[in-house]
Amino acid sequence: MSYPPSYQPQPGPGYPMPPQPPQAGFPPPSPGSGKSSGGRRAVLWLAGAAAVVTVGLIALTEDTGTTNITPTATQAAQDDGAARPLQAQPGQEEKTTATPAETFGIPVGTAIVHQDGGDVTTAVVRSVKTHRQGCNSLDVDPKQGMYVVVDVLVTQTKGKGSVNPLDFTFVADDGTSANSLSSVFSGCDDPSLDATDLRAGQKRAGKIAFDAGMKAGAVEWAPGGFGADTVGSWTTK
Repeated sequence: MSYPPSYQPQPGPGYPMPPQPPQAGFPPPSPGSGKSSGGRRAVLWLAGAAAVVTVGLIALTEDTGTTNITPTATQAAQDDGAARPLQAQPGQEEKTTATPAETFGIPVGTAIVHQDGGDVTTAVVRSVKTHRQGCNSLDVDPKQGMYVVVDVLVTQTKGKGSVNPLDFTFVADDGTSANSLSSVFSGCDDPSLDATDLRAGQKRAGKIAFDAGMKAGAVEWAPGGFGADTVGSWTTK
């Protein structure tokens, strides 16, 4: 028994083509297959460009040597856990600090040598005496109890320098201090040590009087005027 062929509508204006059955040997196309192939091509292109840029950066880093990091001396010491002194860099001189000879609390009669660059000055307290009252007709007695009078010799051994009675300060054992201005009218510092400049080979000697409460203490020397550092001292008893 035969049947007439099924009705096949014909396309006409305003009617789409009906779906056709797949031909033998070809799978049906998946939806959106045209768009996915274009997207895969774009992804592959971007991946290739990124790989090229990465290779170029690695080559540039190797050429310029930026991957070679030289640690400082401090960093190297920290890396291996050991404390090491810093090494002087090429062209730099290593600075060393020499321990100076003891110049504080030395006996009376001992010279102290002070060097400032190429200038060398030597000072020595030669003797110490005391007076309970003024030594001239002004009769200006000491306010603290006594005048401590030291005889000083200053020599400019090399270069140039200066000498001033205000370079010397008396510090008693109780911590009180006095300079030459404390006994300016005592008359006990005759002949006094004058303030003057010195050139190599010159010497100046004289006395300095201090109004103090006791003889026990130290005479400090700070060459260079007010605010200069103390470079040594002589013990008085």
